Amino acid sequence: MKVLPSEYNFLIPLKTPSLNRLGIKKDGGYIVDEDLLKLSNFLISFGMADEYSFEEDFLKYSKNNSLIIFDFSISHGHYIKDFFKNIRRILKLQRNLKDLIVCIRNYFNFIKFTNNKKVKFYSRKINNQVNSSKDITIKEIFENIIQKDKKNITLKIDIEGSEYDIVDKILLYENRIDQLVMEYHDTHKRKKEFFENMKKIKNFFYISHLHANNYQSYNSDGFPINIEISFCNKRYLKDSCKQSFKYPVDRLDYPNNPNLKDLEFSFRNTNNE
Repeated sequence: MKVLPSEYNFLIPLKTPSLNRLGIKKDGGYIVDEDLLKLSNFLISFGMADEYSFEEDFLKYSKNNSLIIFDFSISHGHYIKDFFKNIRRILKLQRNLKDLIVCIRNYFNFIKFTNNKKVKFYSRKINNQVNSSKDITIKEIFENIIQKDKKNITLKIDIEGSEYDIVDKILLYENRIDQLVMEYHDTHKRKKEFFENMKKIKNFFYISHLHANNYQSYNSDGFPINIEISFCNKRYLKDSCKQSFKYPVDRLDYPNNPNLKDLEFSFRNTNNE
């Protein structure tokens, strides 16, 4: 169990009994506040790739739920290229038939999921400015693609490092977002940026949960290099919220990589000092 330096204490989550998990019990699942989930019938997902159990569970949660996804890393072309790549490698004896079957199954699952009338999928890259036809801005999403009166939004962000760059733009629409789940990457290289982002977000949201992604390890001071963070809008702050110091949480968290032990860390409880 890594004990974090006290400079991290501003990240101590305020946990409620209504936390629950959406998505599989490995990489792809996130923790949300179920009380807020009952208020939200719309999910915006930045980053999906081949694993979208979180999005599927959101749809299943209520028949009124719908979602919109933006992910430049995946498309029909992505799967078609992957298919022919597997064919070539099978011919070179570098792959077996099982890999090809997995590729085909993933593609058909993608088609089935994105053809759901409650799902809109855009193969677009989230950016602060439009440099190509594949780019899309936060402003375009919140003011043109999504109805301006759409509120009680759940927002998921997993965009492999670009999360640092879009926080200011996201917070312009904080009054429409009930809860936010994010994965932050490379905190060992971007600690200053990470702290700045957290302080900005915490002006409007409180942290309800943290979980370390064990595909990476700890940085030099014991904080996880990649970390999943759940936020709730401060307008929903409850008297029942209590500080939570030790992570992971049993029966709520599971290792992203099931073949490795989950990363354990704790905050210094200054209340007991």
